[in-house]
Amino acid sequence: MKRKIGIGICLVCILLTVAFIFYNSAQPVPESQKASASVAETIVSVAPNGGESFGSWNSFVNYIRKAAHALEFFVLGTELSLLFFVLLKTRKLQSVWNVLSLVLCTAVADESIQILSGRGPRVQDVLLDFSGGAVAMLLFFILFLIVCAVRTATQKRKQVDV
Repeated sequence: MKRKIGIGICLVCILLTVAFIFYNSAQPVPESQKASASVAETIVSVAPNGGESFGSWNSFVNYIRKAAHALEFFVLGTELSLLFFVLLKTRKLQSVWNVLSLVLCTAVADESIQILSGRGPRVQDVLLDFSGGAVAMLLFFILFLIVCAVRTATQKRKQVDV
């Protein structure tokens, strides 16, 4: 029962993340740039030296936009990894394939939505999105393997002690 609740919560989080990603992609260019500039202004306001080391304003805002792409998909990759590796207990390599495939499909759909919103799709953004999700999956996979190894070692020690 707890596992089914966990799966349900994870699916809701995944759907909310995908909705957030698609909502941001559907924004017209001026609104999207305004949101990125707002985040950039917040970062500059708390940065030492007023963010002088960030370079030109336009480059910095563009960097924020690209970082947001990677971060959104990092969150998605983490959620999908949790779903497949832990909650559904799919075979390890199948889980890797599932996560990477869903992240890539979402990235392509995300860029397709940008066509409809008047923004230009970019292969660079698909690669950046995919990389964010792939890094999350890789970190999750390594952590998962470490936890499995520790559990196995602990179980072997308990058997020897008995």
